[in-house]
Amino acid sequence: MKRSMPFALVLFVVARGNLVAADAPLPRPEHPRPDAVRAHWANLNGAWEFRFDPNDEGTAQGWEKPGAPGFDRSIVVPFPWQSELSGIHQVKDAPKIGWYRRKFRVSSDFPSGDHVWLRFEAVDWRADVWVNGRKVAEHEGGYSPFAADVTDAIDRSGDNTVVVRALDPTDPELPTGKQVGWYTPTSGVWQTVWLESRPKTHIAGFRITPKLDPAQAVFDVEVAGGQGPFEVVVSGRNRTVKANPGAVGAGHASCQIVCAIDQPQLWTPESPNLYDATIELKDHAGAVIDSVDTYFGLRTIRRGVYEGAPYERILLNGKPIYLRAALDQSFNPRGIYTAPDDDFLKRDLIIAKEMGLNGLRIHIKPDEPRRLYWADKIGLLILEDMPNTWRQSPRARSAWEKTMREVVARDRNHPAIIAWVAFNETWGLGRPEDYKKDKDTQSWVARMVDLIRALDGRERLVEDNSPCNYDHVAGSDLNSWHFYIDNHDQARRHIADVVARTQPGGEFNYCPGVRQTNLPLINSEYGAVSAGGGDRDISWGLRDLTTQLRRHAKIQGFVYTELADIEWEHNGLVNYDRTPKAFGYDAWLPDMRPNELMGADFIGYDAPPAIVAKPGEKVKIPLFVSHFSDRAHPVKLRYWVSGYDSRADIRMVVQPKSIPITWKAYDVVELEPLEIVAPRYPFVGAVLITLRDPENRRFAANFVNLVVKPEKPLPRVERRNDHDAVVRFAPGEFSRSSWNEAGKTRPDKAYGYGTGFFEYRIQIPAAVAKAHPETIYYLLEASSKAKRERVDWPERVNRQDYPQTDLARTWPSTLAVMANGREVDRINLPDDPADARGVLSHLRGIDPGSHGELVDGMVKLTDQDRAALEAGEPLVLRLRIPADAEHKGGLCVYGADSGELPLDPSLEFHTRDPLPADLGVDPALPATRPSGP
Repeated sequence: MKRSMPFALVLFVVARGNLVAADAPLPRPEHPRPDAVRAHWANLNGAWEFRFDPNDEGTAQGWEKPGAPGFDRSIVVPFPWQSELSGIHQVKDAPKIGWYRRKFRVSSDFPSGDHVWLRFEAVDWRADVWVNGRKVAEHEGGYSPFAADVTDAIDRSGDNTVVVRALDPTDPELPTGKQVGWYTPTSGVWQTVWLESRPKTHIAGFRITPKLDPAQAVFDVEVAGGQGPFEVVVSGRNRTVKANPGAVGAGHASCQIVCAIDQPQLWTPESPNLYDATIELKDHAGAVIDSVDTYFGLRTIRRGVYEGAPYERILLNGKPIYLRAALDQSFNPRGIYTAPDDDFLKRDLIIAKEMGLNGLRIHIKPDEPRRLYWADKIGLLILEDMPNTWRQSPRARSAWEKTMREVVARDRNHPAIIAWVAFNETWGLGRPEDYKKDKDTQSWVARMVDLIRALDGRERLVEDNSPCNYDHVAGSDLNSWHFYIDNHDQARRHIADVVARTQPGGEFNYCPGVRQTNLPLINSEYGAVSAGGGDRDISWGLRDLTTQLRRHAKIQGFVYTELADIEWEHNGLVNYDRTPKAFGYDAWLPDMRPNELMGADFIGYDAPPAIVAKPGEKVKIPLFVSHFSDRAHPVKLRYWVSGYDSRADIRMVVQPKSIPITWKAYDVVELEPLEIVAPRYPFVGAVLITLRDPENRRFAANFVNLVVKPEKPLPRVERRNDHDAVVRFAPGEFSRSSWNEAGKTRPDKAYGYGTGFFEYRIQIPAAVAKAHPETIYYLLEASSKAKRERVDWPERVNRQDYPQTDLARTWPSTLAVMANGREVDRINLPDDPADARGVLSHLRGIDPGSHGELVDGMVKLTDQDRAALEAGEPLVLRLRIPADAEHKGGLCVYGADSGELPLDPSLEFHTRDPLPADLGVDPALPATRPSGP
C-alpha cells in the first residue's frame, strides 16, 4: 500500500473505559501518554548502562559508539540519578553529565512498513541521542517530551544500541523550578523512554476543544508524512457522537472535525465523565493507515459575573465553583521528581479527594502526563505552573518560552487543567522591588500570558504571576495572593484588608500604574506553617485560616500549602511518604476529619480557634455558612458543647440543639450568633457546629475550642467531701530528677529523655493522715518525649520542630508509677503527640499542639504508709522510665496550662474516717517539698 495516497480521518467516541497497560516487569511499565495511544509500542525503562562524565570528555572520546568502554555502572530508568530508585543515588557532588546506554530489539509486532520512533517523555536538561552510533536527536528542556524517527538508524532484525548524553547545568537562566535552592535536584532521564510504531503518513497531533452550547467536541488534527486532498469522516461507536463529512484542500496538513454529542454528560470534579475517542486515518479505499486512542471531557472553564454579583467568579460549565485546592509539589522520597509507580500517582490524587479538595496547583513543575490523566479520571481541577528560571535575561526568556510552548502543546487536551500559571512569586523576573518598576519585563510577562492563551485556544484561565509581592500585571484572568501567618488576629486583619482593597480601579496587588478590574479573587497559597516553619502541627492553623477565608464571599477559592510534606518542609496534609497525619479533630467531634473543612459547603465562625472565657461568662459566637454545592434541600444547624473538667471527666455543657437556617447558593450568609454560658469550673472543650440534611445526615462540620480558666488557680489542697481530699502539684515541682538527658522544666511542663525519673515529695495535711487514708487515686496528663526521632528530615534542624502526630511513626515509652519506693503500675505511653487536641499548648505557643493522655490509677495504702504519713513524712511519688522498660522513650508531664486537659497532677485521698471541715493548711501553698534524705 502506498502511504502517499489520499486518506480519510475517522473518529470514534464511546464512554470512557479502562486502558490496558503494557504488561512487562519493568519500572513504570504503563503507557506514558494515555491521551494518545497507538497499538504498537514498547517500553524501554529498566536497567541501562551508565557512567558519569565529570570532565566532559565523552563526546571527544566517542562514548556514543556501540561498545565504547567505561559504562561500568547501572541505572534504573526512568529515575533521576539523585534518586534512590535509580540505583545511583548520588546527590552530593554529582557531576552534571551522565551517559546512558542500552540495547534493544524492535518488536516483531511492529508492522514492517511502519516507521519506528524513539520517544523521551523528559530528560533534564539537555539530551543528545545516538542509535547505533548515529545521532538521531538533541533536545533542550527538562520538562517536555521529544521524539526521533530512528527508522533509518536501526536494524529491525537484530540488536540496536541507544546512547544518551544528559547534561544538567542547573543554570539560573534555565527553567529548573524548586530543584535549585529548595529541594533535591533531578538530573537526567526522569520520565519513560519508549518506542512507538507509526506509519510514514500519520497523525502528528491533535487538539480537542469541548463546547457546551451546543454540546460538541472540536478536534483539530495535524497529519504528517502525506499530502492531500484529505477526506475527513467521523462516526460514533454508540451514537453518542454525530459529525458531517468534511474536506481539506490539497497541500494542507490539518483538518477540523466538529463532533455533536447527544445527551451530554459533563465533566466535573464530582462527576468526572470522560468519553473515549479513536482517531483513524484512512486512505481513499477506506483502509486504516494510522489509529490513535484518546479521550476527552465535556466542560468549559471561564470567568465572569454570575447573577449580578459585583465581582467575577470562576465558572465551570457556566456555574460558579469554589476552588478548594492544595499546593502539589509532586516530589517523593524515593524517586524525587519521578513517581515510584503509577499507583503512587493515583494515590496522591485520591488523597486530595479524600481530604475534601476539588483541585491541586501542581507547583512549578509540569508533571508526568499520567498525573494529569488520573486527575481527569478521578476529578480534580488542576492549575499547572510553569517552571521558573532564577534570573532574567534574553537567554532565560527564550528557554522559558520554549519550555512553556512544549508543555502547553503536550497538556492542553486534559479536561482537569483549568488554569495555567506562568510565574510564581516573581521568581526569575528580577528582585520584586525592581520588577515593579521594570516595564519591559512586565510587558514580556503580559505577552507570555497572551501567548499561552493563544496556544491553549483560549479554553482556560491564565494567571500571570501567583504573587506574594502584590505585583500582578494587566491581562491575568485571576487576582490571587499568598500569605503565611501563624497568628489569628494578624491573619484576620490581613484577609479582611485584602478583601476590602480588592476593588475595580484600585492599584492593590498590582504593579504601579496597573488598575484592578473585577477578576475572581482567590488565595493561591496560605498556611500557618511556612516553608521554614519547622516540623510541627498544622491542624490548628488549617482550621483557623480556612475558616477565615471562607467567611468572605468575595474570595472564590484557596490553595492550601500543601498536599504532602516535602523533605524539610512540613506543612503537608500528609507526610512526605504519604502516610497519614493525625489531626485530632475527632477528639472534639467524633469522626471529624479535614475533609469537612474543605468541602463545598462550610459552616464557620468569626472567632479565634480557641475562646478563653471566665467561669460563667456569656460567650457570643458569630456564625456563617458558605454554600457552593448543588444541594438545594433545607438545612439545619446542629450544635452542642462538650469537653473536660479538672478531673478529666467529660462534661456536656450544652445539649445538642438543631436550628433551621437559611443559605444562599454560591454565597456566604451570616447566621444568628450562638450564645453560650461558659462553665463555672476549669474546662477545655469545644463548641461543635454541624450542618445537617433533612435526614439528619452531617455534611459539614467545624468547631471552636472553649477554654475556661479560673480567676485564681485551683487550691493545692482541697476537701471535696467528708471522705475525699485532693492534693495538686505542678509538673515542675519535683524534688529530684535524673535522666539520660534532662529536658526543659517549666511549672506547667517537665520532661526528660530516655530513662530516668521525676520524684515528687508530697506533704499530706495532718488532718488527712489522721483520718486513716485507704486509697490514693492518681491522675495526670503524660506522654513520652522524643528528641529528633520523630522529625521526618533530621538533617535540617529547626528550633520549632515538634512533629504532628504520625500514626506510622510513634515514639512509645513505658512509665512505671512508684509510691513510697514500690512500683504500683506500669503504663504504656504510646507517643509524643501534637495535634488539635493540644489546645492549651497551642494557646501558650510553646511546643504547639503537644499533649499527653490521661494516666490514672489506684494505690492501696499499707499500714506502714499510713504510719509514715501520720508521722509527718511526705508521700514519695516517683514517675519513672526504668532501664528494663520495653520502651525507653522519655517522659513529659503536663500541667493545667499545657497539653489537652485542664489538669495538674493530682492525688485524691479516700479516707475511712470523716475529714474535718478545715484541713488546717493554706490551700495556696505548694504541696511538694524539697528533697529529703
